[in-house]
Amino acid sequence: MTDLHAKIDLLEGELPSALAGAASGLAQRAFSVLTLTRRDGTAGVGEASPLPDYSPDSIDEAVEELHRLADRPLHVDTLGSPIEVFDAVFSDHPVRCPSSRFAIECALLDWLGHARGEPLHRILAGDANRRPIPVADLLFAHDASEWPRRIDLLVDDGATHVKLKIGVDLEREVAALGEIRRAHPDLPLRLDGNQCVPAHTLRRHAAALEELDLELIEEPVGPDDWAETLTLPLPFALDETLRDEELSTRLLGSGKIRAVVLKPMVLGGFRASFDVAERAAECGADYLVSHTFDGPIARAATAELGLALETRLAAGLGWHPGLELWTTHETAAIRGRTISPHDQPGLGLQFEEGSDA
Repeated sequence: MTDLHAKIDLLEGELPSALAGAASGLAQRAFSVLTLTRRDGTAGVGEASPLPDYSPDSIDEAVEELHRLADRPLHVDTLGSPIEVFDAVFSDHPVRCPSSRFAIECALLDWLGHARGEPLHRILAGDANRRPIPVADLLFAHDASEWPRRIDLLVDDGATHVKLKIGVDLEREVAALGEIRRAHPDLPLRLDGNQCVPAHTLRRHAAALEELDLELIEEPVGPDDWAETLTLPLPFALDETLRDEELSTRLLGSGKIRAVVLKPMVLGGFRASFDVAERAAECGADYLVSHTFDGPIARAATAELGLALETRLAAGLGWHPGLELWTTHETAAIRGRTISPHDQPGLGLQFEEGSDA
């Protein structure tokens, strides 16, 4: 056994440009950083950064929970499995916030990786010949008339998968998507409605959407509209709905859900994400990893989760404006638009000299 001592820091700042979707009106972003350190200086880091008006918890709640860890050390079995380490720590230090749990699990796994000299994905899921995972670009443009030009620029820059937020004006959006598909017939296109498209509107445009050969349509409608929506021949994916276990179980059981979107910041960490992935697979659905406009620590951790799960669908871990609030950094797993296995210990995350993160 060894003792780890907790330190909590808070990073806040004005976003340099607008986010997208449910977070489009957000002007600021806050990130809480948890550092767990052993007496010899070996450390692991985690991040709690719940997204306002989206996450089930708040940054204030997460920070309050994490600060309690500083009252007494965390006792960790250096030879234990991740599950054994998690069980022991959360038995002594129970938490309620999903983002707090994610931060603690991440810091513990990062520390174990550094202590054992292994990358986090290998700590989680053993040594395997893992394939690279593509990263999807999120288009930050609210005006659908801008989409075709912006997609051309992304493709010219090397984008291989693209995600677009829909629901402002579906008729104009479908027309723009048609133009994009004609220009880029093989480009995987993923849509996200953030539960704001009325079911009758989606039905009116269902035939046109089907012709676009979309990869996925994430959360197009609100909870009460799913029964009608599942009659449409479209490739649906669950995201926000995963927080409602009863509804998500029923929808997955219908066999009409193509995939689930794993956001460990919202689901409550690695263990919870594995559980949701297993539940999806049992119902014939695929899974992918994504962020909630998190900072680089959570982004690196989510990439490691994708490698551990060996996801096939493109990860929602592309660049976003919130990352500019952080010191320059490099993530071993994420190179350009690809997540690849690596040999660096823990998260494989390196900040520029002098960073406080």
